[in-house]
Amino acid sequence: MPSQITKYILLITLVCPIFQANAETKELKSKDLKASIAILPGHSEAGIDGKPIGGFVEIAQAINGVYSAGNISIKLYPFARSLINVEDGKADFHIPLIKSPYVPLETLTFTYATECITQVSFVLYTRADTSPLEHATLEQHKVVTIRGHKQLFPFNISEVNNHQQGINMLNTGRIDGFLVEQDVTDKYIRKHKFNNIRRTLYSVLDSCIVIPKDLRQKEIDNIISIALRELKKSGELQKISETIHQPFIEWQPYQMDW
Repeated sequence: MPSQITKYILLITLVCPIFQANAETKELKSKDLKASIAILPGHSEAGIDGKPIGGFVEIAQAINGVYSAGNISIKLYPFARSLINVEDGKADFHIPLIKSPYVPLETLTFTYATECITQVSFVLYTRADTSPLEHATLEQHKVVTIRGHKQLFPFNISEVNNHQQGINMLNTGRIDGFLVEQDVTDKYIRKHKFNNIRRTLYSVLDSCIVIPKDLRQKEIDNIISIALRELKKSGELQKISETIHQPFIEWQPYQMDW
């Protein structure tokens, strides 16, 4: 009859493969990633069928297309909520956010993938019937930006929920300036033919992907950055990015003959 030690050896031999299989299954599942994308009209929003559409959605889909180790699920959230999803571990990355040269990265509660998506022109919108605001003294004025961005500027700035709210507040004189990306904002101005708005370029910034500042940082950074480099090499990322952001356009709403 087998000794007690022999029985233990046999038991371990039988059980170990089961544990190993479970561990491998768990590891495979952990390769799936969750993308949290900010709702930005024209860039990332729900389509008629309720499914996410827009340029930033296409970028997440393109990353998923070259990511072979798992699947990337995509969900839309309000901008600030989407950022918090990464900080709370409810998402593996957030799209998009500017990388600010004005605020030290170590002061933020998140970080960025090494490889960025593209560049975006941030524009200061003011009223044409008032004196232009000096960029160096914006802290002396009532300036707002889109929710989720205030920590990226070197002065006190308030937040609004969307581009429409910011432009409407500016047009009615409730604020002195609106600091935001040009593409969606210009589209809204043109659509509603605002004729008392002045535009000045604030800065051209990197538009990036936010990742957690924790133990997952290195792995997620590698996944995202390698995928973006591959998409840049193939030209696919540029093709998508051109549908989202354009270089700064020199025009003035108050000079338009609507």
